[in-house]
Amino acid sequence: MKGMFTQFDDIRNNNNKKVWEEALFVFDTNCLLNLYRYRTETRDQLINVIEKISGRIWIPHHVALEFQRNRLKVILSQKKRFSEIREVITNSQNKLQSEIGNLQLERRHSLIDPSPLINGFKELVERFFSDLDALQKSQQPISTHDPIKIKIEELFDGKVGNGPSEQKEVDDLYKLAEKRYQFKIPPGYLDSKKDKDEPDEHYHSGVLYKRKFGDFVIWNQLLTHAKENNLRSIIFVTDDGKEDWWWKINDEGPKTLGPRPELVDEAKHVGGITSFLMYKPEGFLENSRNFVDADVSKETIDEVRDVSRLANLRLSNRIRIYSNVIRAEQAVLNWLSKKFLSVLKNEEGAPDFIVESLGNKIGFEVKFAAHVQSIKSRMREVGAISYNRMKALSLNSINIVWVVEGPEVAGEVSEALLKNPLRPFPPGVFHVVGYTEDSDGEATFVPFYGSHAGSSDFGHDIFG
Repeated sequence: MKGMFTQFDDIRNNNNKKVWEEALFVFDTNCLLNLYRYRTETRDQLINVIEKISGRIWIPHHVALEFQRNRLKVILSQKKRFSEIREVITNSQNKLQSEIGNLQLERRHSLIDPSPLINGFKELVERFFSDLDALQKSQQPISTHDPIKIKIEELFDGKVGNGPSEQKEVDDLYKLAEKRYQFKIPPGYLDSKKDKDEPDEHYHSGVLYKRKFGDFVIWNQLLTHAKENNLRSIIFVTDDGKEDWWWKINDEGPKTLGPRPELVDEAKHVGGITSFLMYKPEGFLENSRNFVDADVSKETIDEVRDVSRLANLRLSNRIRIYSNVIRAEQAVLNWLSKKFLSVLKNEEGAPDFIVESLGNKIGFEVKFAAHVQSIKSRMREVGAISYNRMKALSLNSINIVWVVEGPEVAGEVSEALLKNPLRPFPPGVFHVVGYTEDSDGEATFVPFYGSHAGSSDFGHDIFG
């Protein structure tokens, strides 16, 4: 069976030097946006490496679009970090002075003099803030000349793929992506609940895009470009660390073996790519020292790795939330299936499920929430959105099902809402709060509180 399952081969046994000499280098959006997150020295070294291979670089059209759309968001997030660290340090300084003052040492213990500590801390803060000011000046302002953007546009001038020519082309891709996501075919299925509580669409050049399908669109454009140009070697550089891109195993801790075998297989059979390598940015820089004689310092690689780890930490939190959302939706589906003869899963967005009861069409939109404030802060906005969806789909009512972690949290939410109910809700929009539990080997939803419990508006159907 030798040679039959090459997608499972260890890429470390391949001739990577030859691939580096021949391959087209394709960059994901996050690699370009990270240039705003790096120190100047790190950014310059990464750009120098890209310049060394500038004759063999390319980005899909969707990468270029995402870069342009998200550039200002990243700049703003970096700017926000400066004010956040200043606030943390200032609060710590004030708290130190206040708590030492509360001890009244000058009256109660004249031998203890805290002034050297207070003055030393003050000097340390002043020096740090001075360095912080200098560092902030080197950051890209939001509304002035942007050399990073200009450099990226110069590097990839004439090296951007074609965008979709019409809406049908994108819609057909999205239908395919929906089917792939259902069966967890990479890439992108971990984004299937992206922006569940916010608008997921945006327009560009007359085409409506959905963010949750971005990874699949990029992958599809990469394969199409390779096939149309008869490209045999591709190196893809991405800072996306999710398992819908990477082959990961647990061997006394998580280990990444390389790209998902499904991607390697699809690259070969759909894109005609016989040599497909995939790197995180730090891996790309490390290998560039060996294969293109790039001048990359250890400090640069360390910083790039640290930025990736921070992004992956945030990503792991998002994945955890995503897992809770999936479990919550399945639990509510199981619960509804026991109460209604037919439950339609809505593939067109909110609400998640639609049922018919006594001649009425009722929607159920599932939301996962960690605590009371998360629900109370979102209730009005989600209620307004649900009301608009109810009208658009000609539903008689819509139930927003808030799923929390366990009966204790459900009790806290119920008590808070009974004491301070949020009124008025939009007409026809109701809220249900509950939690999940395992029953007969499957998760089911346990309702705890309902804004319509006891009323004639389907409350008996839901809670009965």
